[in-house]
Amino acid sequence: MDKKPQQNPNKSQYYKKSENMPHRNRKYPNCENLEELLKPHVQSFDHFIDIGIETMLENIKPVKITDKFTNTTLEIKFGTHELSAPQKGHAAIGQRLLPFECRQEKGSYSGKFIVEVCFSYNGRVPLKEKFKFGQLPIMLKSKLCHLRGANAERLVAYREEPTEMGGYFIVNGLERLIRFLIMPKRNYPMNVERDSFRERQDGYTNKAVIIRCVRNDQSSVTNKLYYLQSGSARLGFWVKGREFLLPIGLVLKALIDTNDHEIYASLTCCYSDIYQKGERSVGTQLVGERVKIILDEVQGLSLFTRAQCIQHIGKYFQSVMDGMDDETDSSVGETVLEEYILVHLQSGHDKYNLLIFMLQKLFAFIDHRATEDNTDALQNHEVLQPGHLITIYLKDKLHEWLFKARRLLQDELSKKGQKFEFGSLLDVKKVLDRNPSKSIGTAIESMLKTGRLASQNGLDLQQKGGMTVQAERLNFLRFISHFRSVHRGAAFAGNRNTSVRKLLPEAWGFLCPVHTPDGEPCGLLNHMASTCRITSYFDSKGNIKDFFKIRLSILSVLIGVGMTPSLPKLVRAGPPEVLSVLLDGCVIGSISSNMVEKAVAHIRKLKLSANSGIPDDLEVGYVPLSVGGAYPGLYLFSSPSRFVRPVISLNAEKNHDIELIGPFEQVYMEIRCADGGEEGRTDDNPATHEEMHPTGLLSVVANLTPYSDHNQSPRNMYQCQMAKQTVGFSSQALQFRADQKLYHLQTPQTPIVRTEAYTKYNIDEFPTGTNAIVAVLAYTGYDMEDAMILNKSSVERGMCHTSIYQLETIDLEEQSGKSDHVRQIFARSNIDKSVRSSVDSDGLPYVGQVLHPGQPYCSTNNTLSGAIKEHKLKGSEPVTVDYVAVDVKHNPPQKVNIRFRRPRNPIIGDKFSSRHGQKGVCSQLWPDIDMPFSGTTGMRPDLIINPHAFPSRMTIGMLLESIAAKGGCLNGKFVDATPFPSSSRKENKELPIESDSVDDEVEPESLLDELGPLLTSHGFNSLGSEVLYSGVLGTELVCEIFIGPVYYQRLRHMVSDKFQVRNTGAVDPTTRQPMKGRKRGGGIRFGEMERDSLLAHGAAYLLHDRLHTASDFHVADVCSLCGSILTTSFIEPQKKAGQAIAKVTPRGNQRKVTCHACKTSKGMEKVAMPFVFRYLAAELAAMNVKMTLNLSAGASEKP
Repeated sequence: MDKKPQQNPNKSQYYKKSENMPHRNRKYPNCENLEELLKPHVQSFDHFIDIGIETMLENIKPVKITDKFTNTTLEIKFGTHELSAPQKGHAAIGQRLLPFECRQEKGSYSGKFIVEVCFSYNGRVPLKEKFKFGQLPIMLKSKLCHLRGANAERLVAYREEPTEMGGYFIVNGLERLIRFLIMPKRNYPMNVERDSFRERQDGYTNKAVIIRCVRNDQSSVTNKLYYLQSGSARLGFWVKGREFLLPIGLVLKALIDTNDHEIYASLTCCYSDIYQKGERSVGTQLVGERVKIILDEVQGLSLFTRAQCIQHIGKYFQSVMDGMDDETDSSVGETVLEEYILVHLQSGHDKYNLLIFMLQKLFAFIDHRATEDNTDALQNHEVLQPGHLITIYLKDKLHEWLFKARRLLQDELSKKGQKFEFGSLLDVKKVLDRNPSKSIGTAIESMLKTGRLASQNGLDLQQKGGMTVQAERLNFLRFISHFRSVHRGAAFAGNRNTSVRKLLPEAWGFLCPVHTPDGEPCGLLNHMASTCRITSYFDSKGNIKDFFKIRLSILSVLIGVGMTPSLPKLVRAGPPEVLSVLLDGCVIGSISSNMVEKAVAHIRKLKLSANSGIPDDLEVGYVPLSVGGAYPGLYLFSSPSRFVRPVISLNAEKNHDIELIGPFEQVYMEIRCADGGEEGRTDDNPATHEEMHPTGLLSVVANLTPYSDHNQSPRNMYQCQMAKQTVGFSSQALQFRADQKLYHLQTPQTPIVRTEAYTKYNIDEFPTGTNAIVAVLAYTGYDMEDAMILNKSSVERGMCHTSIYQLETIDLEEQSGKSDHVRQIFARSNIDKSVRSSVDSDGLPYVGQVLHPGQPYCSTNNTLSGAIKEHKLKGSEPVTVDYVAVDVKHNPPQKVNIRFRRPRNPIIGDKFSSRHGQKGVCSQLWPDIDMPFSGTTGMRPDLIINPHAFPSRMTIGMLLESIAAKGGCLNGKFVDATPFPSSSRKENKELPIESDSVDDEVEPESLLDELGPLLTSHGFNSLGSEVLYSGVLGTELVCEIFIGPVYYQRLRHMVSDKFQVRNTGAVDPTTRQPMKGRKRGGGIRFGEMERDSLLAHGAAYLLHDRLHTASDFHVADVCSLCGSILTTSFIEPQKKAGQAIAKVTPRGNQRKVTCHACKTSKGMEKVAMPFVFRYLAAELAAMNVKMTLNLSAGASEKP
């Protein structure tokens, strides 16, 4: 879409303001740190492009259709695929579609998805046909995005932000992203205790071992090993929405060729008579008894060999498995074991070993030798990444399409008397045309647009909605917070249990302790710490990991340090002699308890080496032996989607190298804080790692709060939320944006008092506030509670001036419908000359035109009828036409975007906030001449707040900011306000402000000792207070006033957008009460609190007036005989013949009110009541409930 008029801003002029920033040395900022924050989103979609689609297509099993008359079998399966970069429709090859164009056209940024479908008759050479499976949305900055690899200059030429980081999709012109969803840690068995387990069947207990198994195509199956009261166990898994339970002994014998003695020896190795209960043994003598019960169950079924067990399983699953009606029981049984039991493992031997381990862990849990694994702890969690969700959802949709094609062909074969040649590929394709392949791309796009998963099997997820959110650009902080957020899941939102919301110690360094909403989603919607990263299929150099080589390297290293590999028919010892070693959910061997610590230290040493073959993000979780603690073992994780964060390794021989650790291993590590303190550790158990920076545990937004270590923690939480509600400089490509609503701060400033995160993440490219002179003073009485006074002259000079941009899209094709005869064009009426002042000759408004409510801004002409339709401005305030974008695909144009600009000067009722959670409402715009002024500088404050805002909230950081900002202004330098300065400056001893007046040899005791001498050297009070004089009387105020610059933010909550006034207007036709909604001119809400307030004041007449007289006042006719209000009605008197001809109304009573129940018109009374009461009586009558009224003065009244 082209602008009207054409706008091509010069690049040098466009970035002129950026070049003059004092703290920047180059034209375009370095965005590596920002891109690192969003890298997991982009890398997951890159994996979807490179490996995910191919792996997913290979794992979809082919379908077979057999024609019994001709004995012909057709096999249909997927082959290769093609996913192209976004191209313009019906355009020449190579004409790229840019994201900017999709935003303007309200289109989707997607590429063609073509899959090769192979048709093979009776096992012959397959015939390959390419099917177009629609358009798949492409993530911005992914490998197929045209913005990939573009520098800042090229991004500006593409009309994008110079700091564009990608990570989201464009669907129907909206920016949508798939947010991270917390999932159970993959391929790790956990002890779980839930009362719902007892509801499975009789004899089940509340204990089980649960493992979420994930295939290489990211699809997963959850297996649950339930413990029975009899001592046996059942293995459960879900198929088509139903849970199936198998005896564990049956599954063990079906996996490998084994006997009862080997199973007994494998399970009982965790207990020995030589170890007593207090010597850290994880098993008891009851294990052997349970194993005998398990084996007796299998013998009771007369199953002795592996083949018999597989046939037994296949016999009962024959009717459940799709497409296996003609298969043998053995084939069905093998399929069940392969597709639903420990699907992350390929061989039956590995599955057997893991089931043995799970049984041992379950028995230890039952005997209280091992504790329950906390399913709410972060150490047992990972995230579901965007690319992985699209992979499993696309696999599900392709699987549905393939089986629907099979069903259509089978139905066609079953029909009689129709000409259908099964052996003709042309006839087969005609049948498949009923199953449109383009619906696949539509389903993916619908999922991104609505966030709902339309799946029949659930995809092993606990929720089907809320998967995507819109990447709002209210300000930059809100935008990037979407990408760093992790949600616990919609299934926990209605959970009354608060344990899922608690901040546990395991989350230290991975989840921010203060960046979470303070409302309903508190604790469910968290944000990752600034140093936290998500592992992926790519290494640090951007190359795809070879997991086969990685696991082979890890296996060889462990064997070299004394691990005994897991071999078939090898019965090994168990804890406490040896510990099992698991690598990504596979039991690879066992290692002696005496050598495991040396092996862990050796692996950590190799992690730091680039040429060892051990990945740097390998998670080494060594759970030591304990009595009643976590089940011991050595757990290694190299899979993607895990949380990792960097720490300093103190065991490195040379320099202190950076090591990536995960939440699972962090619990069992000794990590000291960045200040170097040992926190009570002894020499026998020294710290092995150290935190990199004290602010590493905070999120990006929380790191922007200056002196946050001096504030009360709830205030830091409020600031994280209010920073995302601030009106800021949301976009540098503002003139090319096509958002439905945008907020823009006209005069932003960079804060004087700032943390290191401002420079690290280039926050100055998108400032969010203004440095205002704030005086802490009780002045005029308009500053009570959270109210604040603004300097009227400061506001008139442009302080906190805001503009709201609203987009209006007019699509004539949608208005015309599908009919080709009716066609509309943009045109202005030649007859009505009154519209020429606001509508141009092309039917579109003038750019820069000021429009008033009710004034036309656009005109369309129906080419058939010649009717002119005018689009008039709605609302109650004037607007300015900011730009007009016209779609040039059609001639004449059929689609146009008109953006209006609404000015928003600060007025009474607008909301402001400091960076310390001190929010307030503007109560008055005070004249500049009446504001108090400083006796030292003569300056008048821009803003006055009440001193009572500080004692209860304890926001000392705001006071320190005022002192530091005053010193920074006098010194002409920015002030470092990074929290925890004692830890971050322990090496270089640097001060927050560079000043020659401060003695460098004397270490200051407090922050005030650092800031005070600078103010004193310039003639100011070291505590930041000054003598002020009254602007009205000119006399000196009694006490010294605390005054200084504070960075203030204007929030988006404005009175002009929310005020609501109503005299008369539309009413609801059902209840006759005023309608709700500001846009529809509805009434003001009168709730329970308002009702109780009027009752408490005794204002009964006012309450009656508001809720009755001025609402749904109604006079009803009530029969005093039966008390009914529904059976009364008017009866018109009959006219005589002469009166009817002469149209004369009969004299006397015009109409009579009669009760149909009593058959009389006597005893009728008029009663004033709310009409909703009559509606209630009608609703009750529909439910066969009669309501009667007892009148105090009626015909039926008896003494």
